[in-house]
Amino acid sequence: MLAWMRSFGQLRCIGVEATGTYGAGLLRSMQNAGVEVLEVTTPEKQDRRKRGKNDDLDAQNAAHAAFAGKRTVTPKTRDGMIESLRVLKACRKTALAARRVALQMIHNTIICAPDDLRDTLRKMTRMQLVRTLAAWRPDLTDYRDVISAHRISLKSLGRRYLELHDEIADLDAMIGAIVDELAPNLVARNSIDHAGAAQLLLTGRRQSETLTL
Repeated sequence: MLAWMRSFGQLRCIGVEATGTYGAGLLRSMQNAGVEVLEVTTPEKQDRRKRGKNDDLDAQNAAHAAFAGKRTVTPKTRDGMIESLRVLKACRKTALAARRVALQMIHNTIICAPDDLRDTLRKMTRMQLVRTLAAWRPDLTDYRDVISAHRISLKSLGRRYLELHDEIADLDAMIGAIVDELAPNLVARNSIDHAGAAQLLLTGRRQSETLTL
């Protein structure tokens, strides 16, 4: 591709859409080749409606935008520990959402459960409830029975919650280690935890591997 582009003359820069997702591989390849890359933002909806959705037109629009310096920004770097921090944070976010859904499902299933089963689960803290459910040993062959089906489902949800809980703890440890290495002075301040420091690093200094405060 690079040879093909240079066959038309001197290559000043290229415009790439979605450098953080689908265009990430192309971004790395061009940057490694020493080519200036500009991220081209999404065109206005009105212009898109006029032209329609077409990959060829999108490529031409990206080239024109890069040449004119319109709708362009400097793409974020996708290497180093800042990128590692971003990936781990994104994974943690989805794990938190999945754990929240699992807990909601536990509560909803208990609410709909038969009285005899529901009464045994009253007055428990969250983790007591989850660990109790995960430790159950329901008869998996008796899934046609309503109470057994509830017990099987609750055990599955309890185990799912605990697995996600452990996964989040592991991710927190990795994120904390990166933050401690990149910005030890930041986390040493009062009222700034590792989660807040990680977000500050991602938001304020994506182009840098260190933050000096």
